[in-house]
Amino acid sequence: MSYQRRTGATVLLSSHNMTEVERICDHVMIMRTGRIVDRGEPAALIARYGRATLEQVFLDIARDENGGRRAMSRESEAAHV
Repeated sequence: MSYQRRTGATVLLSSHNMTEVERICDHVMIMRTGRIVDRGEPAALIARYGRATLEQVFLDIARDENGGRRAMSRESEAAHV
């Protein structure tokens, strides 16, 4: 059993290495210019953006001039609070 499961601890990881993030994180928040653009489980983000990897999702968001094609709606953000 992992430390997190035994203790209920939360570990915050800040990384640009999406391969690592996809492999070890249960929940991901992707930020651009200091704002949360999207969040969720890695597999859910990959499916939402129609991509094969979290790296591809990250690049879609980073390259989008509007700050992320699927920026979180207020309803979606409120559901995660």
